[in-house]
Amino acid sequence: MTAPGPDWSRTHALVVAVEEYAEGGDWCLDGPARDAANMITWLMGQGVPRENVQLLASPRPKNKHLLEAVGLGTYDQVNQTTVRTLFRHRLAALTGDWLWVYWAGHGVQTRGSQWSLLYPEARDNDLIGLDAGNLMDLLQSDRLAPREFRRVAMVIDACRQPLNVQFQMNAADPDRLLGAATFQKARSVFAMHACEPGGLAKNRDGEGLFTRVLLDELATEDPSDTGPDLEAVWGRVRTEFERRRDARTAQQIPTVTVRNWAGDSREFTFAPRPLLGPDEQRLLLAVTALIDRTPGAAAACGARLSDELGATPTTEDAPTARDLVGQALGTHHGLTTLLHVLAESTRGGTSLDDARRGAVKTRPGEWLLRAEYDELAGLLGENESPLLETFVRAARHELPGVRIDTGTVRTVLDGLEQLVQPRPPGPRQLLRVVERAAAAVPEPARGALRAWSDRCAERSGTARDALLTVRFYAEERADSISPAASALDHRIQIKLSPQTGTDQRRTYQVWTARAGHGAESLAKVDTPSRPEDIRLRLDDLLVEHGRVHETLVEFFLPSTELDLDVHRWGITTGTPLERPLGVDYPVVVRPTDERPKPVVPSHRRRWDRVADSTTHDLHWLPDGLGEDHLYRTLSERASAPGVVMTVPARARPRARMFAVCVYSGIPVLVWHRGEELRTVTSQLKSVLRDGELPSLPHRLREFRCGNDPAADRQGRHLAMLWDDPDLPLPRPLALSAPI
Repeated sequence: MTAPGPDWSRTHALVVAVEEYAEGGDWCLDGPARDAANMITWLMGQGVPRENVQLLASPRPKNKHLLEAVGLGTYDQVNQTTVRTLFRHRLAALTGDWLWVYWAGHGVQTRGSQWSLLYPEARDNDLIGLDAGNLMDLLQSDRLAPREFRRVAMVIDACRQPLNVQFQMNAADPDRLLGAATFQKARSVFAMHACEPGGLAKNRDGEGLFTRVLLDELATEDPSDTGPDLEAVWGRVRTEFERRRDARTAQQIPTVTVRNWAGDSREFTFAPRPLLGPDEQRLLLAVTALIDRTPGAAAACGARLSDELGATPTTEDAPTARDLVGQALGTHHGLTTLLHVLAESTRGGTSLDDARRGAVKTRPGEWLLRAEYDELAGLLGENESPLLETFVRAARHELPGVRIDTGTVRTVLDGLEQLVQPRPPGPRQLLRVVERAAAAVPEPARGALRAWSDRCAERSGTARDALLTVRFYAEERADSISPAASALDHRIQIKLSPQTGTDQRRTYQVWTARAGHGAESLAKVDTPSRPEDIRLRLDDLLVEHGRVHETLVEFFLPSTELDLDVHRWGITTGTPLERPLGVDYPVVVRPTDERPKPVVPSHRRRWDRVADSTTHDLHWLPDGLGEDHLYRTLSERASAPGVVMTVPARARPRARMFAVCVYSGIPVLVWHRGEELRTVTSQLKSVLRDGELPSLPHRLREFRCGNDPAADRQGRHLAMLWDDPDLPLPRPLALSAPI
């Protein structure tokens, strides 16, 4: 009996079409708007209600009529904020049988082979985009209603051409919509991509070639109760592109990934990647020259390569150069392994240098052999293993300021392997991290990591003396990444620019930081955004990176705006209930103003006292202080770790008094945003009764939580400056990662 198909009236479609980009000029596309309109027309022709179609678009002026003609009435402008709102918030409220997701625009392949679908805000020096793989994860996760959408079809018509090594290092990591989540195994995802990894998606006559072919094949499907047979449709799409490649009218290779289709957990791609690009052709010619020059080299290389890659030989006869390169391209770290096999099986020379150049351009960043990569991944263990956690801490210490993607063992290794490398014979950065981690763990893990490092260094031409020097210094610094160090406080840092305009828009940046571990960038938005949009983005980041009641949330503000009531911003942290940020998290503010150099030592001395002080050590400022008198008072109390301000808001030039405290080196400042002196003093004394000063941010959170958030009294008006010199704002990085 045939299973019932989807109810088209209960099918939803999310469509994104990007033509206009901030970079302008040649960046602007002519095609995604027409493609989106054609996709919407086909879906509505199947019976999808127009109210079930949500469109985000940035069309060129000449193409706006195409979107208006489909009859949706209106559409939202596509940008980073609207994309996140659509997929993180509006999507969760939808119910239905099928979900179709369509995206057309620019795409690039960044560090770690991540596929980034570029936002309209993207520029040549700021390639900001959405992580396509993470989007697929989102569509199969519990972020969608668990019992809704039995099947999801995703279509991406965008390029996936890799950036060169320098651009990879400078490009921001793609925007991730999903952190930890539970995957719905009963939901099937059929993801169709216009090109293979490293490939280009072509436009013809003002529309995407892939979308045109796909829609033509969908149109040939006979209407049925089961809906279109997407696997049959895909087979015909593949056949059509193979015909076009044979006729040399198209070179792109569409791929498909299937997850849990019809209850079967499988993930695969159709169509092997052929050798079409100029760099791959150069590699093929170099390999051909090598094996042709050495009798028996083809058979020896084929057997050795298959053994190294753990694969079945491509042919029973002696393989051709095309067979060898094709096999290497089909697996991770296959090209570096092929080069190693060629070097041992032939005499190399100039032809081997040519092969290396072709391989580097085809797979930028890879230098480990397949066996080396797999062995190190095996030593580090499963995700969240203690050794992997130590390894990540070692990476953060060894490479301060470099973002370490901690999703899985492989994402950690991929990111570290592709960092800009020092010139030989210096140890590569990944080897430095391995040595740093080995020094911090006991045997037998220490010996296994060092044995791996020795073999890898010897094979890659690293000088033995240089490696031993790295090992010596790693031993000296082993204590800094011990497990005890991981217990240090975790923070989310948000830098807000001064407000502009009547709607209080600001640019902002967000980092996650841990003392002794450096900082990792989470978001950078250079377009002035409304407070509501910033709050929504922060809410998402807290869900992914924060821990309720534990993570310290620090807002960096100009000293004239330190009184901004950020602790009252509403958040949901993934729940149906909205509540003030300061109830779930300890929230403090910090100044972006740099303290004068003569004041920096005073700031440090005061902060050093915080660790051993109690709330009784805070100095209560007298009421009615003028700016001049305040300077003298703070100078007289040079040993106080911090101060308490009791002057009501209406009676003080708030901005100037905060600036005086900042420029005097005060690291801790507690104040009340209320109006009446009696209320101010009462509440400050309540929260500042006996207690250790280091716990004050957390005590302030508990005080806010223990009072009625709707009442215009109690903890909602209490605020705090908590300026830790050990965790300042991250400094701007150089264009390449530090060596």
